Formats: sequence, structure tokens, C-alpha cells
Amino acid sequence: MAVITYETMFLLDATKLSADGDAVRNQVHHLIERHGGVISIAREWNYNQKLTYPIAKQKKGAFHIVYYTLDATKQQELERDFALAEGVILRSMTLKLEPKWQETILGIARDEHGKEFAVKGMQDEAQVQTDPSALGAEPAAGVDGPPPGDGARGPRGRRPEFADKGD
Repeated sequence: MAVITYETMFLLDATKLSADGDAVRNQVHHLIERHGGVISIAREWNYNQKLTYPIAKQKKGAFHIVYYTLDATKQQELERDFALAEGVILRSMTLKLEPKWQETILGIARDEHGKEFAVKGMQDEAQVQTDPSALGAEPAAGVDGPPPGDGARGPRGRRPEFADKGD
């Protein structure tokens, strides 16, 4: 029986969370503990997020993240219980933590500013993926002249026509 550390991000019903937040969080935590899970860290991720599209007629959601250890054979049963708790849990996503990164990830999660660090990291990553100059790459072909090493081509990148064609 392998004990694995998991990270689960929950999208909770924001209206129920605002009415009785402790009861909603306790219900989610109780599901994990009922299956033998031990919760390491549980915290708010973003409790007032406008959703891209309505889920269960909700336009806003509350993201809650939980790190816990659990026997790997019981994870599938736990996921089933998450799906059945549809009155409170709108969506959930679970990841296994890689053992070599576990301490680093849990350290960031324990930090009060961990959420801001992660969000900033995602924004920086998106900029690098969309901006080639951020990686030191040359501008795209045709932006500032012809592509490098393409001297054999004429205007607009076309090959020159041969003068003695079919005489």
C-alpha cells in the first residue's frame, strides 16, 4: 500500500461558502478524512472568481486547494465521493505530487504569499511562451526583412524565374 501525497483543487459553490464557509470546508475535509486521508495543508485559492461559463447555474465560484496524503488504492473511491458531493463541489482536479518536488511545493503552499507566487509564475510563463523575443529569439520571418540565409529568393520570398525557359 503506497501512501501518496495529492493536491486537489476544488471549485466550490460560492453562495454556500459565503453563507457558511466553515461547514462547506469541513464537509470537503471530512470526505478526505473518511477515506483515511491526512490533510497537510488546506487553504483558499480564490473565493470570488467569476466563471467563464455557468456551472450548475452558478456564475461565480470559490477555489479551495487541499494537500493530503492517502493510500493510492483509495483515491478512486475518494474521487467518486467528490463527484457525488455536487451540491457543494462544482468541480475538482487532483494531481499526484512528484516526490522530488513535494517539499518545495508544500513549502510554497504553506507560505502566506504562495498563491501570489504561483499566479505570477503562470503569468510570466505565458509571456515567455507568447513572446519569442523574451527567449532571445530573432524576429519572425518577414517582419524586419527577409529570413536569414535566404539570399537566393527574390521579392516576397519567391524564386526568381529562369530567363531561358523553353526557347
